[in-house]
Amino acid sequence: MLTALIIVAGPHLTRPVRRFGWLIVILVAISGFALAFGYPSDALGGVGLGMLVGGGVLLVFGSPKGYPATSEVQKALADLGVELSSIALTPDQSWGTRRYDAVSVEGAPIEIKAYGRDATDSQVASRAWHQLWYRNDGRHFAYSRRQAVEHEALAIFMASRAGVATPEVLAVGIGGDDTALLATTDEGSLLTEVDVTADHLAAVWRQVVVLHDSGIAHGQLGLAAVSVTDDGMVLRDFDAAAFSAPEIRIHVDVVSLLFESAVALGPDEAAQIAQRELGDERLAAVLPYLQVPALSHQQKKMVAKPKQTIAQLRTDITEATGAEDAAPAKLRRVRWQDLITPALSLIAAYALIGMLSDIDFEAVWEVVRDAEWFLIVIGFLIGQLVFIPEATGMLFATGYPLPMRPLTVLQLSVKWIGLAIPSAAGRITMNTLFLRKYGVSPTVALTQGAIDGVSGFVVEAMILVIAFIASPISLDLDTSEIRWGLILLIVVLLIVGTVVAILRVARLREKVLPVVGEAWGLLRDVLKDPKRGLGLLASNLASRLVLAIVLWFVLQAIDAPLPLLMCLVVTVATNLLAGLVPIPGGIGVAEAVLTSFLVLAGLPSEEAFAGAVVFRIATFYIPAGEGFFAMRWLQTGGYL
Repeated sequence: MLTALIIVAGPHLTRPVRRFGWLIVILVAISGFALAFGYPSDALGGVGLGMLVGGGVLLVFGSPKGYPATSEVQKALADLGVELSSIALTPDQSWGTRRYDAVSVEGAPIEIKAYGRDATDSQVASRAWHQLWYRNDGRHFAYSRRQAVEHEALAIFMASRAGVATPEVLAVGIGGDDTALLATTDEGSLLTEVDVTADHLAAVWRQVVVLHDSGIAHGQLGLAAVSVTDDGMVLRDFDAAAFSAPEIRIHVDVVSLLFESAVALGPDEAAQIAQRELGDERLAAVLPYLQVPALSHQQKKMVAKPKQTIAQLRTDITEATGAEDAAPAKLRRVRWQDLITPALSLIAAYALIGMLSDIDFEAVWEVVRDAEWFLIVIGFLIGQLVFIPEATGMLFATGYPLPMRPLTVLQLSVKWIGLAIPSAAGRITMNTLFLRKYGVSPTVALTQGAIDGVSGFVVEAMILVIAFIASPISLDLDTSEIRWGLILLIVVLLIVGTVVAILRVARLREKVLPVVGEAWGLLRDVLKDPKRGLGLLASNLASRLVLAIVLWFVLQAIDAPLPLLMCLVVTVATNLLAGLVPIPGGIGVAEAVLTSFLVLAGLPSEEAFAGAVVFRIATFYIPAGEGFFAMRWLQTGGYL
């Protein structure tokens, strides 16, 4: 805490006070391990954590020395040979750079960009994040303030030499108290400050064509990067420009200006203007990049629904150019969704390792070695029957006359897909592909899985309730310290919060309500037909019973028997909890959860782990291998 405080407060303090603060930090660190509060490494870690937190605060919020004062900027420009008569901050500021509007002693307007001490850190952080999150696009990466201003000045000179109308560079370099400056002429008004017309945009596109033909990408091309002068349009703000730019940078430039043009004049007119100035081939080439990730954060906030504007632009461009709508290019390296599965996998692995550390594997091997393998084989063969009730469940959920043989083989192929994709996503994809071959509507194909899943949840909940209320089963759980009232309150708040979010957030409402409405309509149709409803529930009950019988045989084989009803409770509870973690096939998670429940049921940890692993091999891993051949059979037969 002391270190973070000194770092954050340092720019406000005189040098003797800063030195006294660091002396206190050193004395406290030495006293900490001298008095046995911790080791020297603990003190060093505390100082490092303080530096990280303090530096983060300065990076995000800036500091007095991070953004140079107006008087320092004026003095620094004088050192570079530019005398000012007045200077003031511009109303619109950007992160990492401080902008000024000034007037020279000759009366000419000047735009100034000043990079203080924190500016480089914020620029590097922003571009490093962009490099990690997005695919390689040739973005310029500056490591110092001098490089930043020199790069922008060079970009202006190169663009001007190519024939692009740009501001004139008046001064560039380091001046005053170590402040990096770029001063350029500032004539005319920003395009965002005037009523944008078709003539304005046509003139801008002509400048953009010249810029791109010279191999330069602007990097921040929008209406705010254009000035309207008496002589025409002037491109400015080249700090993110790239030389010998790859095609992706060129195309993203066009997408950026297209989007802002559509916001100003409408998608249809924006597309027509761009077609006239760029030509069909050049405009059609940007279709794969015309997507929301290509827009900046500020551009996404220009309209309430940027995705709809992008979709309308794609439609207008395809109609204007006659080109086919192309698949979106992959602009992002990763998505937030892609990080969830690895994170959950690490958590599951951590839990599994912690559980395995307490198990005697020699004893586990003795349990497996001494098992009655003919009982395991019988259990495995019985386990193959689970695909029949899974197929009938799908049959009753859709209500379509589907052939049982390929439908049963489909359930086996889903096990193979489950090795690569979380089971719900893989199952929905496979089922949809299969059902569409038989003329099942896309709505029914997508929602049948939800109906089957809901009925399965109802069956599992009924099994657990009946087992614990109407039977002497107990898992020896100590619930005396569980605050059920607080848990109930949290559950209610989560439900209410979810409902309110769906009703209040338009984007969620548009996505969720139609799907819920369609699923409810189909579920209502199922409930109106007693045969379908009972068949659906019976199919789900049968599949759970088959798995319970398999576990019963496995436990009999390793001489650790449990009642069949207990096996049913354990398999159902495992399926409920393991399904909450979207890891492909539940690998690792299912084994850990099943072992824990078997231990709670009274088995020693070694027998519980051995039983869980053998059960999973018999019901998932071997069927997953069979699923590969099942999927090939379905493809060969034209079912997928």
